[in-house]
Amino acid sequence: MASAASQKPGCPVCNQADQVKTMQAAYDSGVQKCAPPDMPTKNVSMLSWILPSTFLVGICIVAVLVLIGSEFLGNGIFMLVLTAITLIAIVTALGLSYYAFQRVVQGDEQAQLHYPAWDRAMEAWKSLYYCSRDDVVFDPKSGKRVSNEQLASIRSFDNEIAPRQSAAVAQH
Repeated sequence: MASAASQKPGCPVCNQADQVKTMQAAYDSGVQKCAPPDMPTKNVSMLSWILPSTFLVGICIVAVLVLIGSEFLGNGIFMLVLTAITLIAIVTALGLSYYAFQRVVQGDEQAQLHYPAWDRAMEAWKSLYYCSRDDVVFDPKSGKRVSNEQLASIRSFDNEIAPRQSAAVAQH
């Protein structure tokens, strides 16, 4: 016989437990309203910073290699200028790459500010159940239905972040 802790709670609408599922099971079976809160992420584009400088370095290196092997170089001044431009392009590419990676690190730190709120939202989401007979989400602790607005507020946990984010910025 199953213990009382492992039994599914009864639906508050139909008072039956045969069609009751966890939110994860309901979402896995295709019920979109049972979707979990999205994990916080921050997308930072690096391509716009790195691609142009890489292209410039490539052009300079090809020019150096082609012109070194040719008889075009009448004097050493032109080769010295070309080498200096190539070195400047390489240093600039490295500097822009460093800046782009710093932006990625900053984006990761901003996303980490959202993790505690996401954890709380996930715990609230995991405690809910779904009855497929009545198409209702409910909280078994209170025995009450959960409205679509309440589900949306669980999924959009960002409103809890603003006070902590301003406090974290003030500390720096």
